Amino acid sequence: MAVTPTVAAFARHVDQGTARRIVELEQKQDWPGMAALAQAQLQRDATGANWWWLQGYALARQDQHAAAVESYQQALRISPEDEDTWLSLAQSQDALGRSDLAVRAYGQALRNRPESAQAYLALAEHYMQHGDPDRALPNYRESVRYDGYLAQAWYGLANAYNLTGQNERRDEALQGLRKLDPAAADQLEKQFRSK
Repeated sequence: MAVTPTVAAFARHVDQGTARRIVELEQKQDWPGMAALAQAQLQRDATGANWWWLQGYALARQDQHAAAVESYQQALRISPEDEDTWLSLAQSQDALGRSDLAVRAYGQALRNRPESAQAYLALAEHYMQHGDPDRALPNYRESVRYDGYLAQAWYGLANAYNLTGQNERRDEALQGLRKLDPAAADQLEKQFRSK
């Protein structure tokens, strides 16, 4: 298992031994161990926003989203502009069925960093999961505008265009995906033709 980019970025801000431990815990998917590590750090110093985020991340991986939300909110009290924490908070709010709060959290991430391709992608994926491709479309478009190398954004854009009956634009988005991930483009194209 690869380490998620967010955890990899987190690990760069701690000493090498702790970084190795965090990466090892994620690779083993030892979420209780990761939560315990974060908790131990927070007992020494509760002002570390990154440790609150890590605790929330580990709790969310255990489907303890209400507790994760509390950890993320604590992290945001310390570091209110942290994009990763806002996105993590939104995902946990969504997992709890709090769609409105999730959208607000995604929106706050974008207010803090309006050029965030990842935040636009996350918001687009939220709308797609909730069966609203019309609202997903502008967010996918912004995601690929800010980072044209996000294959997942091109995939979602093509799919959203397909669902809204915009076949010409769907085919353009498929071409964008094909440059980055030809196999995914072929698979999606087959899926479109089979319907």
